[in-house]
Amino acid sequence: MITARRSILRVAGLFLAALLAAALVACGNVGESGGSGPSGEGRGGAGTITVGSKNFTEQYILGNMYALALENAGFEVERRLNLGSEQIADRALQNGRIDLYPEYTGTALVAILDYGEERLARLDTPEETYRQAKELYAEREPADTMLEPAPFNNTYGIFVRREAAERYDLKTLSDLAEASPNLVFVSFSEFQNRDDGFPNMKENYPALDFKDVQIVNSIGLRYQGVLQGEGDVGIGFTTDGQLASDRLVVLEDPKNIWPFYQPAPVVRTEVLEKNPKIREVLNEVSASLDIQTMRRLNGRVDLQKEDPEDVAREYLEQEGLIN
Repeated sequence: MITARRSILRVAGLFLAALLAAALVACGNVGESGGSGPSGEGRGGAGTITVGSKNFTEQYILGNMYALALENAGFEVERRLNLGSEQIADRALQNGRIDLYPEYTGTALVAILDYGEERLARLDTPEETYRQAKELYAEREPADTMLEPAPFNNTYGIFVRREAAERYDLKTLSDLAEASPNLVFVSFSEFQNRDDGFPNMKENYPALDFKDVQIVNSIGLRYQGVLQGEGDVGIGFTTDGQLASDRLVVLEDPKNIWPFYQPAPVVRTEVLEKNPKIREVLNEVSASLDIQTMRRLNGRVDLQKEDPEDVAREYLEQEGLIN
């Protein structure tokens, strides 16, 4: 009797295991080497697309915009947002763990495609920067495709607490370099180490020599530290919602030392060839954005503490990009 009961339980267990395995295959959750990945078939024949992002507010918003627009177009979408740096996101793209994520044209050339700082400095327009990034992505193995960028430049923004700007008469990065021995700079690890970050600032404004450099990797805490007087100068991005504050002054860069950073979806070419509709859907989202809109949306998340997906959904609905 006991033996019979064990046999029944063993058969039931095998049956349940088979059902579980079938469910995993149907959901596309088999391992990377199992022949099914993020771009399997979804409802209505549309592909299941895995959307990634890096780990800051604008990326969360853009990632959710792309995901929501694709869902509206009939795709099954998996979100893998908040992956980390561009190196981590790009590695996930190359090994097929994600199918697309938003990247910036200048960042792609500097930090991913190994274009070289000297050649990058010779790219005089946003169009040239995008064209070069797109060509190099297409030459990779496996190949990737950079779709049309949004028509705004999210470049670095060096900001100063207004009291410090008035005390030292700071209007440009040249002014900042002269006053830097009296000032504390609130930066982040990636900026200090990237070729187009602080090394680029130091090369072009060699008098820079801050009294102290504090590393704060949370963008919100960087702004908070400068506003509260824990530092005097900070590094952000020109679409940050915090830059609307009249307590901060954004310094001009008379030498134009930074390349153009326009955001665009980078998609695995294999996935795009199987699902060409992706191009139209995502290009339409990107084309709708400008720097004022992006700063406002970022501010809703960073300052008003709204959820990035809610902000993205409301924007797309208002623009008639999703139902």
